[in-house]
Amino acid sequence: GMLVHPTVSERGTTLYDYVKAYYEANGINAGIHPVSRLDRNTSGLVIFAKEPVVQHWLSQQQVEKEYLALACGRFERSEGIIEAPIARKEGSIIERCIDYERGKYAKTAYEVLAAYSSCTLLKVRLFTGRTHQIRVHLASIGHPLVNDNLYGTPGPQARHALHAYRLAFKHPVSDVFLEITRSLPNDLLKLLY
Repeated sequence: GMLVHPTVSERGTTLYDYVKAYYEANGINAGIHPVSRLDRNTSGLVIFAKEPVVQHWLSQQQVEKEYLALACGRFERSEGIIEAPIARKEGSIIERCIDYERGKYAKTAYEVLAAYSSCTLLKVRLFTGRTHQIRVHLASIGHPLVNDNLYGTPGPQARHALHAYRLAFKHPVSDVFLEITRSLPNDLLKLLY
């Protein structure tokens, strides 16, 4: 339920603000340069760089991003790739849609990890980073995220079932390959049972 960046209407309660407070509390004299972002209601891993040059170096490489998603319905295939261009939906500043004329190229791969009575747990890998990409792509094939009130069933629901669980990249200074993972949070684990 938290934005990554402060906005005109929302300051003091963003991830950026919490990182800033952490720096201040621990005497860290460094910048706060976001490398990756998440939608407000997506949980999981985000990268911040302490120096702008490191942010630039990381933006020049393909950071591997994988998510765990709980999608509505059961999938016929155990894996697949969705390649469909995404654009802002006409008349909306938030919602996105598949648009073959105006959209930007987007590629998402998925793998079924477990099937339940009315939903499926997926591992999802992004090859591009369009706004709402996983949400739009899964909805476009008839499997919106559980509790996604923008691309699935409208209404006042809990947050959508999407979690950034793995980031992997080569450290731009040490050249060491880093792989960072974070398991599903409790609120999403409860949806599995």
